[in-house]
Amino acid sequence: MAEPTNPPEVAESIAAIVRREGTLAWEQTSAELVTQLSGRLTLAFLGSASSGKDSAIRAIFGVDFGEISPIPGSTSTLKVIPLDDAGQVLLVNAPGFGDVRADVDQVARKVLDDLDVIVYVVNCEGGATIDERRDLDAIRARQRPVLVCLNKIDLIRVRDREAFIAATLDQLGVERKDCVVAAFDPLPQLSPEPIGVGETTAWIYEQLSASGKALLFAKQLRNKALACEPVIQAAAKRASVAGAIPVPGADLAIVTAIQVKLIRDLAAIHGAPIDKEVALFIIGELLSGGMRGFVRWGAEALKAAGWIPGTQIVEAAILGIGALVSGATTYGVGKASVQYFQSGRTLDSSALRVVFDAAAWDYKRRRE
Repeated sequence: MAEPTNPPEVAESIAAIVRREGTLAWEQTSAELVTQLSGRLTLAFLGSASSGKDSAIRAIFGVDFGEISPIPGSTSTLKVIPLDDAGQVLLVNAPGFGDVRADVDQVARKVLDDLDVIVYVVNCEGGATIDERRDLDAIRARQRPVLVCLNKIDLIRVRDREAFIAATLDQLGVERKDCVVAAFDPLPQLSPEPIGVGETTAWIYEQLSASGKALLFAKQLRNKALACEPVIQAAAKRASVAGAIPVPGADLAIVTAIQVKLIRDLAAIHGAPIDKEVALFIIGELLSGGMRGFVRWGAEALKAAGWIPGTQIVEAAILGIGALVSGATTYGVGKASVQYFQSGRTLDSSALRVVFDAAAWDYKRRRE
């Protein structure tokens, strides 16, 4: 038995809104995207020689610090390398902060003054030291976002980990929200992949969002799918808020603009060319292509809650479902777009819808 679809006029109205609002969004986001990708970003990984800074950098960015020539002004204790050919994104690797500035020249000192985010790596096997607490205090005095990575957690017995983490953070004066437990080069029997990379990149992305440098950061990450996750999550959150707007049609217009920007951001992270027609095709196919799967469920759920197309949306139940549908469809568009770029832009409509539906249903389950 064929799966029922929504009336053709409903699909056509969605397609028309996607086309109109998507075109507007494409024009509006062009300048914004250029601005986001033309800035400068400086990230620092600090910590003792045994903490695992190099492993963290390799796991997150996929680069070996020892194979890249440092910029002039670097020293044997403080090295600064560019992550991109244009030198927009600089990466600092140093043992600490308190005593470094006196040993570097004016160029490197300027780099330290311009730090955007600092990741302080602590070796769990050795535990926190007085010097590390002193170093963190010096860093925090400069009012920069600081993430503490408790690295090599795999070397701590499982039953002792929570107590160890709590005690170490207390010694360092660090809140749990500003800490990631990691194993950037774990024992093979524990994990075939580094642990804590996703949490570390998500924290840095959030800190850089306010300054408009988050996309520039995400573009440098080794794991592109992982790099895209906080971008998709943020877009889904914005779409969820828009989905609760009690004005018929306003939610779809705003959500379409959010999704256009999302696809452009994901393309930038992958370094993949994309034009307006492809972006609108992806959104249009997923939201109105047959109105099957999750989109059809969303439309039926809204109607069951009492929503009638063309009428004012006022009931709390309707607003809640609208927020859920908007967030889930945006999350699905993001995940489908990632697969599209990672396939070399070869996925067809059917394959895109499979990824979209799976992601949207997963989003719904997690929110419920």
